[in-house]
Amino acid sequence: MSEPKLIEITLPIRGMNCNGCASTVERAIGKLPGVSAVKVDLKTNAAQVTYDPLKVDLLEFQYAVTQIGYGIPTEEITLSIGGMSCVSCSSHVGSVLADLTGVLQANVNLDKATAVVTYVPQLVSIAEMESAVAKAGYQAAPLTQKKSTSDPVAAQVPEKNNSTDNEKFTWRFDTLFKRK
Repeated sequence: MSEPKLIEITLPIRGMNCNGCASTVERAIGKLPGVSAVKVDLKTNAAQVTYDPLKVDLLEFQYAVTQIGYGIPTEEITLSIGGMSCVSCSSHVGSVLADLTGVLQANVNLDKATAVVTYVPQLVSIAEMESAVAKAGYQAAPLTQKKSTSDPVAAQVPEKNNSTDNEKFTWRFDTLFKRK
């Protein structure tokens, strides 16, 4: 059996103001499966985390941090996606975006030729998203200005609209199934 491929990231943490806060965040993240090391620095408002991406992902970090009253600053952007012609194309684009470290959620709408991406800007850039989509054979360009999602809990629960809800969550569940 091969060694798990560990990833190291620096997560920005919002809302800490004392060493007790930092310790609380460190314990919450450290309890997650697949986390091998975590060190929270109050001065930089960040958590240095080493983890196995097959056992835990960024959404689980966000959930753990928000459950104890803190946040991970995120932004949302709508990308125009060119070259999609079928549901398989939109699924492929969604998977490519969701696989980027720093992307919390990618909702691709085939009819509108768009992808709404919620991400941690300190971990992934718009240019990296565009590049990943291009490597998959499609074109991506920002359609709207990025906006900060100030309420971390609201960022976890996507709004319902007229598009198929099953499509929206496909990429999240695909990520979870890859762990087995």
